[in-house]
Amino acid sequence: MKASRVEIQTLRLLKDINANHYEAAREAARQGRPVGYVSVFAPAELLLAMDIVSVYPENHAVFVQARKMTTEVVSPLERLGYQPGLCSYARCDMGSTFTGKSPVGGLPKPDFFLTTNAQCSTLTKWFERMSEHFGVPLFLIDVPFTGGKPDDQHCKVFVRSQIAELIGFLEEITGKSLDPENLSRVVEISNQTTRLWKEIIESAMHVPSPISVFDQFISMAPIVAQRGTMVALEFYQTLKAEIDDRVTRGIGVVDNEKYRLYWDSLPLWHELKWLSDLLVSFKACLVSTIYTLPWADFWLDPKDPVSSWVEQYVHYFDWHLDRRVELVVQLKEKYRLNGFIFHNDRSCKMFSTAIPEIRRIVQEKTGVAAYILEGDHGDPRFYSREQIEKGLTYYFEILRARG
Repeated sequence: MKASRVEIQTLRLLKDINANHYEAAREAARQGRPVGYVSVFAPAELLLAMDIVSVYPENHAVFVQARKMTTEVVSPLERLGYQPGLCSYARCDMGSTFTGKSPVGGLPKPDFFLTTNAQCSTLTKWFERMSEHFGVPLFLIDVPFTGGKPDDQHCKVFVRSQIAELIGFLEEITGKSLDPENLSRVVEISNQTTRLWKEIIESAMHVPSPISVFDQFISMAPIVAQRGTMVALEFYQTLKAEIDDRVTRGIGVVDNEKYRLYWDSLPLWHELKWLSDLLVSFKACLVSTIYTLPWADFWLDPKDPVSSWVEQYVHYFDWHLDRRVELVVQLKEKYRLNGFIFHNDRSCKMFSTAIPEIRRIVQEKTGVAAYILEGDHGDPRFYSREQIEKGLTYYFEILRARG
């Protein structure tokens, strides 16, 4: 029987939610509220509690890529000498800024930049370059490498001191002191939202899976950029209700689901629908990924959110090889996986450098064949559909032969 995809209707709400988010940011800036360009692992609740408009250049780059505008905005950038091998998020953001082309109507100008070197090293130099372009300050949360020792107290003290410094920096930007009661209110909403996101992701443990990793990619913008707001909370409440209904009625994203796969690394934002349809043709559903997991674990201690942020920076973002292998092996049991796809992302060195070794160890530990897909999260010049289709066809022949 031929497989087909059963769409999640709640995802249709995202078009207006995302459009309203960017329009609200522009309007807030027009009214004089300070604007911060921040990385996706910034303490969103702190910024929201201080009435700062947070803009996420990585998210904006995703919209550029998903609307297939990459070549249009990066070509002028590359003519200035920026190398094609740089992160395609960085190139799309800088290209969009320099050309003025944006799929969301443009971004308000920033008053400061905020990032950390715990996420990836490219962000530090990307944000440094853009802070120079706009002539505004850059605040960097410097997280030392612990070598897989998350209980390093010297490291925690060092990061805590920088978060205290960050609060002072933001108070100087806004001209107001941080209101603890306002922060508590935002943290409470954020924790409810994070809990929902975790439940939505883990609903994929059901067979058939009511949600795919593609759906997670599409629906993750609010948990990243609007965490702590009622807009995000209400969206995930609605999404969770639809997911629960699908579980009750036994509706899977892929009918006749046969293969339950893990996806490692970033999405192919240009190709979400094409790749989803291709996998469906093999009766395969992506049910788990490392990429959407962080926001499921961003619960904050309401009485001491600073300590929670310190733990996140020192421990959670330290995705060394052994920890990544351990995670994938655990996910195999949790989600009843019978296949792995590792995206060897051309312009994301942080995720891709260790992939051949991770695949080798995962195969040895699980006895399940894994496939390395050559691609890029945002630049279609670095892969071909024909190559991917040919490789996946061969991979599913292997899985079929092994039963």
